[in-house]
Parts: sequence; C-alpha cells; structure tokens
Amino acid sequence: MIPRLAAGRTCLKKIPLKEQAIAWGFLSPALLILLVFGIWPIIYALYISLHRWRIKQEAFIGVGHYVRALDDPTLYNGFKITAFYALGTIPAELVLSTGLACLLFNILRGKGFFRVIFFLPYITPIIASAVVFRTLFSPHPSSMANRFWSFWGLDNQRWLFENKSAVAVLLKGIGMSTYPAWVDACFPSLALVSVILYNIWVYVGYDTVILLAALSAIPSHYYEAAEMDGANPWQSFRHITLPLISPTLFFLSTVALIGTFKAFNHIYILRTPGARDTIDVLSVVIFDQIFQNHNAGYAAALAIILFIAILVLTLVQNRIVGRRVFYGD
Repeated sequence: MIPRLAAGRTCLKKIPLKEQAIAWGFLSPALLILLVFGIWPIIYALYISLHRWRIKQEAFIGVGHYVRALDDPTLYNGFKITAFYALGTIPAELVLSTGLACLLFNILRGKGFFRVIFFLPYITPIIASAVVFRTLFSPHPSSMANRFWSFWGLDNQRWLFENKSAVAVLLKGIGMSTYPAWVDACFPSLALVSVILYNIWVYVGYDTVILLAALSAIPSHYYEAAEMDGANPWQSFRHITLPLISPTLFFLSTVALIGTFKAFNHIYILRTPGARDTIDVLSVVIFDQIFQNHNAGYAAALAIILFIAILVLTLVQNRIVGRRVFYGD
C-alpha cells in the first residue's frame, strides 16, 4: 500500500534528475508535435476570431464575431444538424457493433475472415468510398438504392438530393400528402439519413473489431459459473458481458461523439445543392465561411464555439456516463 500524508497527498519516491531528463527526452518529440499542431492552432484561431480577418489581418473587434454568431441562424441550424447526425449514428453504431461482435465471438471458424471484411470500410479511403456511396444513392431510377426500394413496391427517392425530412417522406409514402410543418424541422432530412447510413457502414466494423478484443479479455469461468447457476444467454450478456465491456463502449462512444462533431470529408463529398441546408454540419459551415465567404475571423469564432461545445459535451458525457462504467475491483 502506498503511504499517504496527513494532507492526503501521495508520498512518492523522488525520481533522480537523470531519469527525469531521459523521460522528458523521450516525451519531447510527441510534446513538440502536440504543441505545434494541436495547441498552437487553437491559440492562433482564438486570436484570429478577435479580428476582422479576411485575406489579411484587419482591425481588432474583440468579441464582435461571437456576438454576431449568437444572432446567426446558420450557427443554430449547423448545431441542429450536427445533433441529428450524432444521435443517428452513435447509438446505431454501438448497438450494431455489439451485436456483431457477440455473434463473431461465438463462431468457431472464419472469425479472422469476417473481422477483416467488417474492418475494410474503415480502412478504405473515405473520399473514394463517399464518391461510390454517392453513386449508389443517386436519385436515378437505376441506382442501387432505388432498385432496392422499388423491389418492395415503393416509389423512387431522391436520397442525397431530398431536403424533406425522412419522416415526411415516409408519411407521403403511406398516402399522407399533408403533414405538420414541424415534421421537417424536428427530424433529419432524407439526405442526412443517407449520410448517417454511410457513417454507420464505415465505423461499425471498427467498433466491432475493438469490441471483439474486449470480449476476448473476459475470463471464460464467469460464463461457466453463470451457466451452473442457471443463467440464460440474455442474463449472461446483461450481467457479465455488458458490464465488462462497458469501458470499451464508453471509449467508443466518446470517440464517436467527438468524431461526429468534427465530421467533414464525407459530408462535403455527399452534400448536394438542393439539400445543403439540411445536411451541412457545423464543420462544413465553418469551411464555407473561409473558402466561400473569405471571412477567416468569423470562421475562427465558429470553430472556437465548436471546440467549446465538444469539450463541454465530452466532460458531461464523462461525468454522467462514466459513473456507470464498470472497471472491476
């Protein structure tokens, strides 16, 4: 047991200066990369956000860009779409990957083959796969998505070009030509749902491989004892598997939350002119502010707001969900 001082501070053996110097020497390359490519850009973006900055630096305007952002409907629309995107991808990814991991873990042959197959979408270049996916979800009647849709006797859809909500499209499909206006405002568009499907296809395999590793680390005698006590498969999953893989699920959910709020490449490739207002997450809005409106100062302010939102959500998730994670004794 490590002795503790009266003030509650841990009494640690002093590390020799030579060993400290060696440790800092090994850490210095990584710290330098973090400083140059991680911390410094954030500081510089904060500096830019306080200036009227287009092609060159202009007047210092303080928090003017942040005040403007509070009245900008584009910011709130970007946050709403980002929230739809996160809520549509993260739960589906975790549920599907957990189910696939449990199925693969219990098969005796071909486990390695299926692991590679499920992991392929993740390692495929995202630009290439997004371009192919855009072709598959083309509004043309001969596209694969519409062929699958028409196989069930349903009308062809515009998919990535549809700015109506997926619920509105569903209501129209069952014969309801009129519906409340809030249906389009409160649900993601069919274009965004198509992007969500792409995101799930890409990342489910990654999550499955990580969860397979977590399942392999669970001692088999837990299941043997549960079986002797008369537990059925669902009870074993609920009381043994789920608690023991909860740290991995927590890690994957945290990474997914940060990733969905930073998503850009595939959304930029998949977005279409007719559905841009229903598919542009905040990162794409920031990109447009820089390269279309040439307003780097305002874009930097939006980026800082996005950074703060990600930080707050991550801390809240860590505090609320982290309490329910089982780390063992």
